Amino acid sequence: MRLLPLLALALSASSAFADGRKVSFRTLCLDYSGSVNEVVLPAAKAGEAATTLPLYTSGPSPVIEATFATTDAVLYIKGDPTKPVIAAKAPLAKSDRQLFVLTPGPEGEGKPPYIMRAYDDDLTTFKLGSVRAINLAAVPVRFVISGTTTPQIPTDKHAIFPQSTKVDEYNMYPVAVEFLSGNGSWVKGYSASWKASDQRREIVVTLIDPRFKQPSVKYFNDSPQWLEKPPGATP
Repeated sequence: MRLLPLLALALSASSAFADGRKVSFRTLCLDYSGSVNEVVLPAAKAGEAATTLPLYTSGPSPVIEATFATTDAVLYIKGDPTKPVIAAKAPLAKSDRQLFVLTPGPEGEGKPPYIMRAYDDDLTTFKLGSVRAINLAAVPVRFVISGTTTPQIPTDKHAIFPQSTKVDEYNMYPVAVEFLSGNGSWVKGYSASWKASDQRREIVVTLIDPRFKQPSVKYFNDSPQWLEKPPGATP
């Protein structure tokens, strides 16, 4: 008899999963893959039209809601809906709010044009006043924030750390990004000043430029749209 509550719970969880996983997400495309500058979500119900999603490279896209049938997020190339072609696919993260980061994939027949990674985007995981550093370079990287060096971030990993509290009269603080070279030394690949704000987050992606084989850093200010009050709302 003690097994009955556990069985009921398992059946309930299974039924919920059968309905799919609903998430609110944003996309961030670091660079276009050929001419594919938009992707498609298939229609949720028969008779409905598919949803076309432009890919943004200057910052995260507006928020989109979708229900995915499995534990993977799948985006498709725009075309014949009876012959869907995958544009990007990634395991979903844990949160109900997620950020999908897309980069051009390896060229080859039958391969999706994009590699996609999903990250938790809720304000509990990624707090205001924080920096999310995503390392897509082939070597470890580390940040030097107001003179303090962070732990290194391995390839294809990410870290979240607070913005510096050591700021100047303009609320600015110095940042450098160092890449680990083949001889074991750290090479500075980026240097700038960032503005601290407890009402904003920063997304920073480190890469090796595929054409010039040089360190590259992409930096995005992030003020999540769900923090904005709708028109006419009381302050």
